[in-house]
Amino acid sequence: MFFANYNRLLGLKHKYQSRTFKANEFTRLIRRQFPSRDFSFHTHKDYAVDPDMVITAGSYDCYYDGLGLPHTEITLCYHPEQDQYFGAALDWDQISFDVAECIGHELIHRSQHKSRRKLAKYISSISDINKKAEQEYLGAEEEIEAYGFSIAAESKIFNKEYGNCAMYNIYTNTFDSDHSVVVKLEEQIVKYLIQLTGA
Repeated sequence: MFFANYNRLLGLKHKYQSRTFKANEFTRLIRRQFPSRDFSFHTHKDYAVDPDMVITAGSYDCYYDGLGLPHTEITLCYHPEQDQYFGAALDWDQISFDVAECIGHELIHRSQHKSRRKLAKYISSISDINKKAEQEYLGAEEEIEAYGFSIAAESKIFNKEYGNCAMYNIYTNTFDSDHSVVVKLEEQIVKYLIQLTGA
């Protein structure tokens, strides 16, 4: 599914690179590529986003899923003061990857919820409040598994060693004092690399 989503989105480049979009128009274009029964797409503007960039964020909602409503929310973030986006200036490869990876990541969380597996939490002993929160988020089993997929997907699409992927480096920097988390992450990365190679 990941490669199908990525290739479908990347295929839009040839059809729309000569177009000009407003932010909400581009979001609608991406939304039309996915079934509305499963996914909702939203436009958000944030000064943390550079001009001509589109940043993707996502979340899975198990409550909505139980009600039969769209269970995965994808948010496309844009620069607040940019009114138009030129298709030729957009990084279609990166946007296509970001959306496909985000959806894959959130669908792993959906699978985790559906399986009703008991997923281990991570209890950090760090005194720094901010680093403690980051460790307990990234060190949870559910995120190790989902980010293992994200890193494997980046490695495959951009043909790079997983050790050079941004999220892998975030993990190694965050858990410099607890290598066991990185080992668990690497196990998930290898698992998903094998799956993606056979896809």
